[in-house]
Amino acid sequence: MRSNVVRIGTPRWVKAQAYEKAYWQRLGHHIETGIQGRLDWYAWRAGQLEKRLDAIHVADRSGTVLEIGSGPIGIVSFLRWGERYAVDPLEHFYCTQPTLVALRNPDVRYQAGTGEDLSFDDESCSLVIVDNVLNRAYEPGRILTEVARILRPNGHLYLAVNVHTRWGALLHTGLAVLEIDKGHPHTFTSDRLRRFVNAHGFDVLQEQIYDYEAAKRKNRRSSALTDRIKGYSGVSEFPHSMICRKKALAGTRLT
Repeated sequence: MRSNVVRIGTPRWVKAQAYEKAYWQRLGHHIETGIQGRLDWYAWRAGQLEKRLDAIHVADRSGTVLEIGSGPIGIVSFLRWGERYAVDPLEHFYCTQPTLVALRNPDVRYQAGTGEDLSFDDESCSLVIVDNVLNRAYEPGRILTEVARILRPNGHLYLAVNVHTRWGALLHTGLAVLEIDKGHPHTFTSDRLRRFVNAHGFDVLQEQIYDYEAAKRKNRRSSALTDRIKGYSGVSEFPHSMICRKKALAGTRLT
């Protein structure tokens, strides 16, 4: 592995990390007091990812898998693979939270760091997971550049981003600039996400896009005022996930 010193920090990024830390502090307290369940969605999402990889005939599960921005547990904790790693800039905080640590798979190696400066060797990973990270990252393009560097020639990227419609993206960009939405400084539409991925050296093999109208209806029915405002203003976000493969270099044949 390489050894990098992470030197990332702008006011907006620092505020986004503070927002994320506060979220997990609340959630950990809710789990401890019985208000919140044991985060079963991680296992469900891991199962869905396994099915999608099977659908594109990714049979080899013996390689190294890395999740970037895993949070305290991550999808990677429930995958049936070889070596498993998780990297998150808040790991120094997560590892001090017994309620969250108790939900981890002990076979996963958790590290403090960011996707912009990974300590992994070139072409060392078979699968990289970047789930709900790009819109809160310091520099999203650097993350994909690093992913392309560490992926093997036949490796895959699972990427998921909460996107907006064009109108919603326009409104959300303003909210991010004004720091009303401190946790998500970057804004994506589905079209922009596809162009972004392609420009950073990946081909999209498979994608799933959640229904915007369903997301809007859910927000409008919510008991939370912020959700209802999203639903009626057009800012509702909806998940867009894709499985990608690093583009082949000239003269390189992917298997």
